[in-house]
Amino acid sequence: MVSPSNASFINCASFLNMEALHQIDGEQSPCLDDFVSKLQTFHLEFDAYSPLGRLPRSFVREFGNLIDQYVVLRDPNLNEIEVRVVKRPDGLYFEEGWLELKKTYNIWFGGWVTITYVNPKLLAITLMTRWESEVKYPLHSPPLKLMLARVGNNHEMDSSSSTTFSSGCLYPKWFLRSYFKELTNYDVHSGILILPWYAFGQSAFAYVYSDLVLEDYTGARYQCNLQFGVDADGEFCCKVYGEWIDFCKAHHIQEGQRVRFAVTEPSSNYVLYVCVYPQIGLQTTLSYPLGDGSYLPLYVSQQYFIADY
Repeated sequence: MVSPSNASFINCASFLNMEALHQIDGEQSPCLDDFVSKLQTFHLEFDAYSPLGRLPRSFVREFGNLIDQYVVLRDPNLNEIEVRVVKRPDGLYFEEGWLELKKTYNIWFGGWVTITYVNPKLLAITLMTRWESEVKYPLHSPPLKLMLARVGNNHEMDSSSSTTFSSGCLYPKWFLRSYFKELTNYDVHSGILILPWYAFGQSAFAYVYSDLVLEDYTGARYQCNLQFGVDADGEFCCKVYGEWIDFCKAHHIQEGQRVRFAVTEPSSNYVLYVCVYPQIGLQTTLSYPLGDGSYLPLYVSQQYFIADY
């Protein structure tokens, strides 16, 4: 029997110290993580000849008032397809973008889609064929992005890397390397972020000029470029530019603000996770019924970030 005093579940562990987390959770964390994920998982049929995909009634009942009009479907290889959600008298349906699954995953004869609610703008998906075999997910670097190009009332697919959203279990639960920086006036207003090479970049990036994606705590992505040079002190450094200036505007970044940059791979990262401080955390207690009639408390931690409007 799990001791209630040791039971814990972190719903948004993106920027937490995982070493400290494991001291709290022990061996129960993976079990509870899986349990809560299953509570948010549903199944629906994919009809290759229907432009609509009907969301399960149980999903509509539990998440129908939360889901956004436009939702990104993300597979295990981080490929993303945006679909439009429409409300009809008999339920909620996926509409524009839904049939893109047919050619993307080669399910020409239909199949089954498993969706896991992550946040109002993102659903994690896995797919099975009618013959109960899992599909092959495309492997691209960077991952495939099929977003709806909204022009008036018409919606067409656009292969791009538009802003997308993620949270919860899809976000990295630990980082191999991170770097905290107090942003300078140059970082904020020049459109170029300076990161040290020896203290961070050398172990985080490949030494080539390349594309780089900044991903914030909401899952929004910003397309940038990575170059190398010398900073104002003559030290070798990494220079990140492009939509970094948009990131600063979106988060109302000011000089002197403390920001954490983190990566998940040992080297050659093309995604840089960014956390803007300060932040606050809230903890909610849920109760899971046990077979003997007692209840196991589940402590759900949620991280919130303060924007200076």
